[in-house]
Amino acid sequence: MAETGHVHTLGETAEAYGLTPGDLGDWAPFSPVEVYWARKHRLTPVTARRWAAAGLRVSDAVRATALGMTPEEVRPWADAGFAPGDAVEAKETGVPLATAVAWREAGFILPDAALLILDGWTLEAAVRARYAGIAEEDWRPRLE
Repeated sequence: MAETGHVHTLGETAEAYGLTPGDLGDWAPFSPVEVYWARKHRLTPVTARRWAAAGLRVSDAVRATALGMTPEEVRPWADAGFAPGDAVEAKETGVPLATAVAWREAGFILPDAALLILDGWTLEAAVRARYAGIAEEDWRPRLE
């Protein structure tokens, strides 16, 4: 007979992370794992909420804080159509917004672009490598 998995309650999950019901109230609306992670990295509830208002999850807020970022640094990235977490990725890898936009326009997502840039690739070389073996007229955008 197959065993049916135990469904954990919020209280059981919180207890597993060493949290009390009061902790959950202080940290609402964050999940127990988010509260655990934030506290482990010395984020306060106020700071976590400020980052959440900028669109960042606790894990990204921890990374952003470690990089010395402010939530206001996320806005230009969001305004340019990037996910809020992309601003953190860009800060970690040193990719400026204009560069990220150029790579995105060529069809690269930011994490891939950042890795390629860190490995010394130029945008032109990356595009050529992506389409190696495909006739140029089949991948170049047609301007009409």
